[in-house]
Amino acid sequence: MTTMLELDGQSLTLESVASVARADEKVGLSAEGRKKVEDCHALLRQMIKDGTPIYGVTTGFGALDGRPVPAESNRAQQHNLLKSHAAGIGAPMRDDEVRAMMLIRANVLATGLTGVSMSALEALLAMLNAGIVPHVPRRGSVGACGDLAPLAHMVLPMIGFGRAKLKGGGWLPGLMAFASLGIAKPPVDGRDGIALINGTEQTTGIGVLAAYDARRLVRMAEAVSAMSLEVLGGVSDAFDERVALAKPHPGQIATSEALRYFTAGSQAVLPPRPSRLRDGLSLRCIPQVLGASRDAVEHATHTLEIEINAANDNPIFGLADGFVTSNSGNFHGQRAGEVLDMLATSISSLAIISERRAARLVDEKNSGGLPAFLIHPDARQGENSGFMIAQYTAASLVAELRMRSVPASLQSVPTCANTEDHVPMSPLAAERAAFAVDTAETIVAIEALLAAQAYDLRGLTPAPALQPIYKAIRERVPAMVEDREMGEDIKATRAALAEIGSTLFPF
Repeated sequence: MTTMLELDGQSLTLESVASVARADEKVGLSAEGRKKVEDCHALLRQMIKDGTPIYGVTTGFGALDGRPVPAESNRAQQHNLLKSHAAGIGAPMRDDEVRAMMLIRANVLATGLTGVSMSALEALLAMLNAGIVPHVPRRGSVGACGDLAPLAHMVLPMIGFGRAKLKGGGWLPGLMAFASLGIAKPPVDGRDGIALINGTEQTTGIGVLAAYDARRLVRMAEAVSAMSLEVLGGVSDAFDERVALAKPHPGQIATSEALRYFTAGSQAVLPPRPSRLRDGLSLRCIPQVLGASRDAVEHATHTLEIEINAANDNPIFGLADGFVTSNSGNFHGQRAGEVLDMLATSISSLAIISERRAARLVDEKNSGGLPAFLIHPDARQGENSGFMIAQYTAASLVAELRMRSVPASLQSVPTCANTEDHVPMSPLAAERAAFAVDTAETIVAIEALLAAQAYDLRGLTPAPALQPIYKAIRERVPAMVEDREMGEDIKATRAALAEIGSTLFPF
């Protein structure tokens, strides 16, 4: 049965964004959302009729807000806004990111605080439900006053401009793509132009999907780190519940519990023994590092879910007691940018400690008896290099994460003749978070690939909870005896973890 997500401006979640963006769930307006939009638009129309000054409707935009705009020029003004602000450059955003951006902006409009017309909002929803994906260049937004350039590209097809594609097809002129809906173009007048673009939805569209993926990544990293613990004969004290409760961060407690689950019944992860009282920090401090990542993901989730259910706009109409303001800063992406920078940093740490365990696995001096570079005993060392360069790849990816470690949300560069003299660069923080998650998934896959080889070399049966992961890897990647093309094995291992992760790695 086809489900439909009903927008009300206050109930959107990471899961629902991912479902629409990636699984094509249909979207509509709730009865409550529809009434709020209609009431707010009626308020805006009455204010225009009464001659009330309204930023971006009866005035120009930005530093031109002192220039009056006559009523007969309103529609041209709104159309010109979209055309002039579509100044983005670079490669287009991914389809799922654009769909997330469209959905979140529609939900913001459903708050009934923006003055948008029903025709403009319904056109946006129709594009989303029909699978029309506008061409949205990645670069060009500073995160205030909203993600203007990408959002302008997103809605250009509504006024017959820009480019878009239908599902599975190539780029078409925006007018042709919109015409495929079989509905008339909306007038896009009143406040429609500015209402469609004056928010943080490139930031949150990319950021929400990154945070959603990060939740599964953390759980995957916990499972793979448990594999490394097992093949390296780790000491179980590090994730004892009593140790976690002595430093009771929620993430540390949860990661410790996860490690106990994954290593239950292990033949190799054991309490301290005379020959081994403690481990290296990449093993001993898994709860502290991955627990911090857990907490960062939770913080990002909480913050982003507030952001995507908020009135990211200016002006804002019809607040409590009928309050209307043209002086709101709710379009500013600072809060989202800061939390996405934090997420990126924490996920980078997850990747860094994963690479350190990978390095330990290929180092015969630190692996507890495993052969150098995990070279199979039936293959000659020297003639075969084993998994030597897989760790190089992980090291290269870690270096790139470090190169991108500077927080984007500190990089304000004033714009708009200094009327917008502080901007958050939040889309760059979102891009940084998405890059960190994607890169970390590959690094964790490299660790998993090495751990699987180590199981085979030791002749060790994985702990019961780890056996499905080992099996999923081995179904795609056989144990390596003679050297072979390693890049394909890394990609196949990542695919195996992603496939099993949807069921095995609940957060």
